[in-house]
Amino acid sequence: MSADIPAARVEERSLKGLGALLWLQGSLVAGAALSSTLAAALALVPFFVVARMATAIYATPPDLDSVRSLALVAAGALALRYVLVAAANMLAHVAAFRILHELRLRLAKKLGAVPLSFFSRRGAGELKKTLMDDVNQIEAFVAHHFPDVVAAIIVPLATAVALLSVDWRMALASLVMAPLAVVAMAVAMRDVGKAHQQWNEIQSRMSSALLEYLRGIHVIKTFGLSAQRFGDLSRSIEEGLAWMEGFMRTNGRGYGAFGALIGSSLVVLVPLGGWLYTRGTLSLESLVLFLVLGPQLLMSMMRLLFAWGNVDRIQAGNARIQAILTAPDLETPASVERPAHHGIAFRGVGFRYDDGGPEVLHDVTFEAPAGKVTALVGPSGAGKTTLVRLVPRLWETTNGAVELGGVDVRTLPLDGLLSHIAMVFQEVFLFHGTVRDNLRLARPDATDAQIDAACRAARAYDFIQALPKKYDTLLGERGARLSGGEKQRLSIARALLKDAPVLLLDEATAFADPENEARIQEALSVLCAGRTVLVVAHRLSTIATADHIVVLEGGRVNAQGTHDELLARCALYQRLWRRHTESLDWSLGEPGTAAFAKEVV
Repeated sequence: MSADIPAARVEERSLKGLGALLWLQGSLVAGAALSSTLAAALALVPFFVVARMATAIYATPPDLDSVRSLALVAAGALALRYVLVAAANMLAHVAAFRILHELRLRLAKKLGAVPLSFFSRRGAGELKKTLMDDVNQIEAFVAHHFPDVVAAIIVPLATAVALLSVDWRMALASLVMAPLAVVAMAVAMRDVGKAHQQWNEIQSRMSSALLEYLRGIHVIKTFGLSAQRFGDLSRSIEEGLAWMEGFMRTNGRGYGAFGALIGSSLVVLVPLGGWLYTRGTLSLESLVLFLVLGPQLLMSMMRLLFAWGNVDRIQAGNARIQAILTAPDLETPASVERPAHHGIAFRGVGFRYDDGGPEVLHDVTFEAPAGKVTALVGPSGAGKTTLVRLVPRLWETTNGAVELGGVDVRTLPLDGLLSHIAMVFQEVFLFHGTVRDNLRLARPDATDAQIDAACRAARAYDFIQALPKKYDTLLGERGARLSGGEKQRLSIARALLKDAPVLLLDEATAFADPENEARIQEALSVLCAGRTVLVVAHRLSTIATADHIVVLEGGRVNAQGTHDELLARCALYQRLWRRHTESLDWSLGEPGTAAFAKEVV
């Protein structure tokens, strides 16, 4: 961040538009633009010198002293130009990386503040493209293109004025091809905005497909597939190639015609200049000046046009960045009540994932008493996991309210709400870092003794001690060094370390083998003691002793009560329990397995 812009002012200032981004580092950007403009102007000095040298050489007798003096002027101008180019690059790069730093900090902060529904509408590939590619594109624009844009605007104008002051006829001749070139470029750039939008969509799909391909590489190899045969990735690559071929067929001839016309001014300047010189109405110095400098006038237009194309592309990327930065945050109240206890209540809760989409929860009402274990059971798609995720506001209710201790969770500050809650989900996410780093996410100030105690209680201590560097062992991406059961026990240790009064469990043993399941169940028994527990159950035997069981079907509460009460009066629970007990004696391939899996997975 620039030293001359206070942090508070930067935080308040909107970043809509490239101008606001450049203003973040206004002094550095202005210095880079000025240096680049002066450097571009000095690059023209040798052309004027060559014209003067021609007069001195062809004088009678030749004026060699003037030639030497002019050569020194040209050399000095070029040397100063290189100094200014270096200064422009240095200032522009410093400004660009400070802007990049500021943008990434703001984007990271924003992504931590938006509700989870924000991510449901955007794929990982789209977000990755915005956070990496679009931000890098802005850095490249500020570091490389912006100074050139300023120079490409100012220098041609100054050059045109200078040439008009020398000879208006030759100046107009230098520009005679410009209208034709502009027409050719207009043809080439028709629908270019729509084409760039299509390209960005293809790039987003390609990024998403590539991420999915890399995450699922073990499955892809198992089925003998390759990148060429992996559907989404293969299609997006083919779409990219087809887009490029179509773009060049549509626009390539126009770009070629533009380049040819821009470089053809000598076709007019040479015969006209020669005719005027032989008639004595144009001096030799002026003739040489126009022959060497006239073509540069249109070449500057080419640089300006391509620079403008970059601006158009950057604006599109910046619009995607602004879509993230201006997304509404998860609402945080200014003043709050304090929960009277740690019980959870659902009051007429309705929920849909998207505005206008189908409702997946309908008037759900029940209570999970403080200090008790409440289990959610039901067929696949009944809404069990969705309900659990409404408690920490990973999703927001569409209707009704979720309460903690008699207080609507939406009226609690998010940090305060989350301080009451620990979560263990069936899909454990571990960050690339050490075992200790992943544990301390729950409690950054935890002592080694507290970490040891949590790991022992979670039945994770023994396998951690067997790792090469124990707590300092790097886990790799997504905890790649650990088995599924070990990851789950590490997540339970993390929840124990947090020591929150409310525990949310989304079937922590769903994918565990029998040995790991037994250890995880032991760890969960320690973790659940004395806490308010809301657990999603797929294996009904794990929740038969729960204090309260809520049976869900189609996003509604079908029944609730204890295990014995539900077995006595709830047909759906009876069916689920019968399927569960029958499955314990099934062997691979026995009829009925598929039907059961479809009902209770």
